[in-house]
Amino acid sequence: MTTGTKIRTLREQKKISQEALAYSVGVSQVTIGNWEQGKSIKHEYIKRLAEALDISIDYLFEESQSKSVQATSKVDIKNDGFEIIIKAPNHFFEDLHKKMDLLINKLEAPK
Repeated sequence: MTTGTKIRTLREQKKISQEALAYSVGVSQVTIGNWEQGKSIKHEYIKRLAEALDISIDYLFEESQSKSVQATSKVDIKNDGFEIIIKAPNHFFEDLHKKMDLLINKLEAPK
C-alpha cells in the first residue's frame, strides 16, 4: 500500500474530511489531496500528519509486507541485443513512470 493510499484509508476510517485533516496538519485541502494521490510530503509536515492520523511515522512510510513484483521490464536498444531486466516492486515502476513523464513534459515545453 502506498503512503498516499494509507493516508486516504486512515482518514476515511477516522471519518475525517480532507479539509479537517488539512486544518489539523496546517496545510490546504488541496495539499492533502495531492498527498493522497502520491505527491511527496514536506519533511516539516510528516510528524503533524502522523499525529493527526494517530499513527507512527514508520507506519506511514513502511512498505506493505506483501510486495508484488513486476516480472520483468525489458529495454532493447537499437536491436543490438542489449537487454536490461529489472525486478522490483510495482510501485517502483509507477513512481519511475511519473518522474519520467514529468521530465519529458519539461523537455518538450516550449521555451
